[in-house]
Amino acid sequence: MDVMERIVTTQTQAIRHEATEYQRKVAEANARAYMAAKLHTAKNASSSTTGKTNGTTPKPHQTGVSQETRALKAKLPRYVAVDTVKDKRSAPGTTKEVMIWDTQSEALVGNYVYDVAKTPSVGSTAKYDTYSAEYVGTGL
Repeated sequence: MDVMERIVTTQTQAIRHEATEYQRKVAEANARAYMAAKLHTAKNASSSTTGKTNGTTPKPHQTGVSQETRALKAKLPRYVAVDTVKDKRSAPGTTKEVMIWDTQSEALVGNYVYDVAKTPSVGSTAKYDTYSAEYVGTGL
């Protein structure tokens, strides 16, 4: 019986619907802000522990991702839930609207917005359909 209650609770906590173009843009901006902040923080932490910085800048013709950036991205959670804006289709009682971002491919997963009844705490993990995503809020 306890399992059935948990399933029903999870389904009622996150109702999904198709995202508008504006919701996608806001979610993508928040996700990119999160990625930039995390990679910047991790790079600063790694350079301060070694006591030196690389001092080289990539040449304009070098478009590949550095080994250091790939290693830093591998330490991030695979999926994160980022905030987006509410619209008229939001379910009654919705406190947050989130979309799922794949940190490895750096793209939104699907075209769904999830209506969340209770605002999750930043850093908590929740299940949205088949994805377990860490909630990061606006990414900042």
